[in-house]
Amino acid sequence: MASIKVILYTHKTLKDGSHPILVQVLKDRKRKTISLGHSATKKQWNNNQQLPNSKHPNQALLTARIKRVKTSVNDIILKLENKEKPFSVDDIIKQFRNDGTDETFEAYVDSLIEKFKKEGKAGNARVYKYTKNAFMLYRNKIDIRLAEIEVKTIQGFESYLTAKGNKLNSVSLHLRTLRAILNRAIKEGLIEESAYPFKNISIKSQKTRKRAVNKDVIKMVEDLKVDKSLQLYKDLFMFSFYNRGMNFVDMAYLKVNNIVNGRIEYTRQKTGQQFSIKITDKAQKIIDRYNDLKDKDSYIFPIIYRKDKEYLDYRNAMRLMNKKLKKISEILKLDVPLTTYVSRHSWATIAKRSGIATAVISEGLGHESEETTQVYLDSFENDVLDDANEQIIN
Repeated sequence: MASIKVILYTHKTLKDGSHPILVQVLKDRKRKTISLGHSATKKQWNNNQQLPNSKHPNQALLTARIKRVKTSVNDIILKLENKEKPFSVDDIIKQFRNDGTDETFEAYVDSLIEKFKKEGKAGNARVYKYTKNAFMLYRNKIDIRLAEIEVKTIQGFESYLTAKGNKLNSVSLHLRTLRAILNRAIKEGLIEESAYPFKNISIKSQKTRKRAVNKDVIKMVEDLKVDKSLQLYKDLFMFSFYNRGMNFVDMAYLKVNNIVNGRIEYTRQKTGQQFSIKITDKAQKIIDRYNDLKDKDSYIFPIIYRKDKEYLDYRNAMRLMNKKLKKISEILKLDVPLTTYVSRHSWATIAKRSGIATAVISEGLGHESEETTQVYLDSFENDVLDDANEQIIN
């Protein structure tokens, strides 16, 4: 007889102090385990029930997942026993790997979205929900097991998005998100790597329009006199430029306690990287305009107002920011319209034009590689070559 047991594998401790949760299959004194890709601490685990307790942040979702895996393995054991032929624990595991679990796309992505929300990664949650909704519309709201997502499924999804009028980069975003979902599923043992459908699928995208402006344009923005309706947004644009192209989301979440000994010490929302930037006189002037720095827990800029709706405040403010920057662009009659990204791209481009090494610019932006930074600088490199060519032929 074969038996199943769910264990908290305390012989291995992860970085966060938790332990992996494993499904243990035993037959003929031989033991094999299936990793669920999830973990718990001893305080979050009920040994008697072989399930997470109420202290686990994902108790309900994880409990459902464990029960589905156990049901799937039990079904496999029953089928093998009905054949009345000898089988081993390896046969059970092999069959499980081939069949995958009954984990469905919608349920799995919903669990990832909840995980992101609990980790404070609202942006990731929003993107995954965006792709989940698009995929379920493509499927006519009929769910599908993760193991059943094949190459033709993805190709059909791509064709559906294109037929709906989605632009190439929008299609690319959905496909890249779907790819990330399946990569996570493989890592968690939900589908076999051999069944990975993206092996021979190339995700196409196109370069977005030029986002950088030169130093003269930055100076025009800096010197522009604006009314109260535009002042905050002009200041935020310049503050970003003064601080290595700081992302709008990071400016939104900046608090007075991020100012330490004349420097801004903060963690980048997108990557979790630590930054320390010296506050220049120009940046300090903007800070002083919006905060007297007496309340250490207050936000520096008037962007987030509600503690329970921080992300919504940030998103609304970013939309308004781009709208106001468009107005400033019209006033200055700029060829490249200003956006929240322009200050960051411009900082990189102007730094490069000033002779600063790409490696230094890359570190200043917080990029993991110079290749990423080069994307920011591509249009600049073309401009330099064009100028050089003009000088040569004239």
